[in-house]
Amino acid sequence: MPGPAPKTSPQRRRRNAPARGEWKTTPGIGWQHGPVPEPPAGLTEESVATWQTWMGSWFAAHWQPGDVPGLCVVVQLYDQIVRGRYTRATELRLWAADYGITPKGQADRRWQRPELAQPAKKVAGTSYLHLMEDSPA
Repeated sequence: MPGPAPKTSPQRRRRNAPARGEWKTTPGIGWQHGPVPEPPAGLTEESVATWQTWMGSWFAAHWQPGDVPGLCVVVQLYDQIVRGRYTRATELRLWAADYGITPKGQADRRWQRPELAQPAKKVAGTSYLHLMEDSPA
């Protein structure tokens, strides 16, 4: 089982190259190849919303146009589970991991979430000031 992503620094303690490769930061946010592909026909509203969410998320920046047929299979599996036709989600978990939709799939591919959060504002007089990164200990 792979370990967690590095906390703040991508520097390793060991000198050897990782077996699965280096961590890659996302080149952008969302689908990067023109207009967002249309979801397959016949999906529920929830599944269409899921498709739009996936296409607008940070991990979609790693997908190529050749991944769209497989992504259609993933959203159709999701749709079947939403409809209650499949009771076990094993195949969906496997397919979603293969396309980096799940945290496990992202770790397996060494995809690193882009930093979007603003740094916390320091408030004078707080007892937690010593926990902030830039403040002296």
